[in-house]
Amino acid sequence: MTNQDVPAGLAEAGAELWQRVVGEYELAPDELALLLQACRTVDELETMQAALAEGPLLVKGSTGQPRPSGLLAEVRAHRLALVKLLEQLALPEDGEEAGKTPNQLRASKAAQTRWALQRARHGAA
Repeated sequence: MTNQDVPAGLAEAGAELWQRVVGEYELAPDELALLLQACRTVDELETMQAALAEGPLLVKGSTGQPRPSGLLAEVRAHRLALVKLLEQLALPEDGEEAGKTPNQLRASKAAQTRWALQRARHGAA
């Protein structure tokens, strides 16, 4: 399998994400593994959202009370997992040569805040 080949088992949404990313970026093996997990997560989200669209949002609880479908929590968890996977992948933004990891983004923001405070203290804008 080359980087361009869509891995077996991916559905339409996951395969589309795979093709878009590998078509634009050259990824290392560890990044390809992260991308594969992100693509599977996208496929799982699509399946769960389709099930939610066809079924009730409220179901009966153990004592007959209405409660949210368990799929709502799973969709929310999968969305958070997808965000984390894509952050770890650290694809570059437009105009960047390399993307920044979540730790690098936090460090950059902290440095910018420190410099802004420093400039404010010394009257420079």
